[in-house]
Amino acid sequence: MKKHYLWGLLLTLSGISFGGYAQEMAIAESSEITFLTEAVNTQKKGLVASLDSLKKLPYNDALHNNEDSLIYQRMRTIQKTVPLAYNEKIKFFIDKYVSQNYNPYMSKLQGLSQYYFPIFEEILKANHLPDEVKYLSVVESSLDPHLVSRSGAVGLWQFMYGTAKVYDLTMDRNVDERKDPYAACHAASRYFMDAYAEFNDWLLALASYNCGRGAVRRAIQRSGLTNPSFWELSPFLPQETQNYIPKFIAMTYALKYADQYGIGTAGVGFDWEAKTIMVDRNVDLKRIAQAVNLSLEEVKKFNPSYKSAVIAATSDRPKRLILPQTQNLNDSLLYAALHHIDTAPVVYAATESSDKPSPGSDKTYKVKPNETLSTVANRFGTTVQNLKAWNNLTSKSRIAGRTLIVKNEEVSRLASVPKKNNQSSGPRFQSYVVRKGDTLSDIANKFKGTTVTHLKNDNGLKGSSLQIGQKLKVRTL
Repeated sequence: MKKHYLWGLLLTLSGISFGGYAQEMAIAESSEITFLTEAVNTQKKGLVASLDSLKKLPYNDALHNNEDSLIYQRMRTIQKTVPLAYNEKIKFFIDKYVSQNYNPYMSKLQGLSQYYFPIFEEILKANHLPDEVKYLSVVESSLDPHLVSRSGAVGLWQFMYGTAKVYDLTMDRNVDERKDPYAACHAASRYFMDAYAEFNDWLLALASYNCGRGAVRRAIQRSGLTNPSFWELSPFLPQETQNYIPKFIAMTYALKYADQYGIGTAGVGFDWEAKTIMVDRNVDLKRIAQAVNLSLEEVKKFNPSYKSAVIAATSDRPKRLILPQTQNLNDSLLYAALHHIDTAPVVYAATESSDKPSPGSDKTYKVKPNETLSTVANRFGTTVQNLKAWNNLTSKSRIAGRTLIVKNEEVSRLASVPKKNNQSSGPRFQSYVVRKGDTLSDIANKFKGTTVTHLKNDNGLKGSSLQIGQKLKVRTL
């Protein structure tokens, strides 16, 4: 009996021992599971915290792969003022723009942007607008100033006729300023300022450029939302506008990272730096083309707003001439083209008794081989210094084969004397675009010959308030 008791006790203790070991194993396994669970939760919290940062870029879908993560990080890098989201719709357009099929088109856009973007950047900066707004012009027109939409919108910034009139763009038989890169961008800038002042949201302001501010107002009313973002309001906007902002964001990204996607820069014909000149009289673009040694078509490419080969300008309504600075630019021919001087080649016979220009006229002379400034000056009874001044020449200038302007010295002398009480000669004007901080007094001080009173009278101003981008006529001596 006692022996049975001992064996029972032994077995009981053994069971307790084995049970304790199993329990320890179970506890160990439980601890390991707890540790793994905590590790997973920690990683999950980190991921959630990382995804929370997406709130800085509104309406972002979840990141699915490494490419999504890369694009998202790049979006964060280039984002400035306008919020750049990343979602499936934006991804769709990015994939489209960086595809091989789109490469020639995107390369052309890259080439065009090299010319147009510096113009837009300067104007946007002057109006304190986000630099990235320039990419909207690509979505609007593919940077084609002659593009006409199905609804009748025209130009680089695709203005409808009525809206263009509201923002003071000129459209008549001679010119359509919707095609002018400067005038149209100034007008678009004024629109963006008005739209942002109303909606206080850049994406809604840009969206309204597509569908109109009225459409955005009605969408807000239908939604019942207060101060909605574009993404919240998107379902209530027209379908085209729902895609408009994703296209804008995708195009911004694709052109910013063009190199990474093998998008080159195609040649598009803007191979020269351009200088802007305000002209106050009619200018024949054919003669300008001759002066810069380009075809008329090439010169008109720099001046797309003019409907014919003549810029119709007056002192009251000066116009913009965009002049390509070619290596073969002939200063003499350019001066003649801008000042209506007859440039028909005149070859004077050596037996002529007098080669002096007839009274009241200027002439041109094509220099023969081996002739010098001195011999030309003697031929026309003038001085070498005058020929240099009239033709922007230096002592090292080569003149053989060039066409020189020979002025009538009596007329030139009279022109150099200040006119007094000349009632037949009205004031001369040039155009000035108002910048930030400008006042009428500041502008008057910049130009000799004008006063605050002149500025008010000449521009029909009742008060002293000015708007950035406003064009003023300014009297000059």
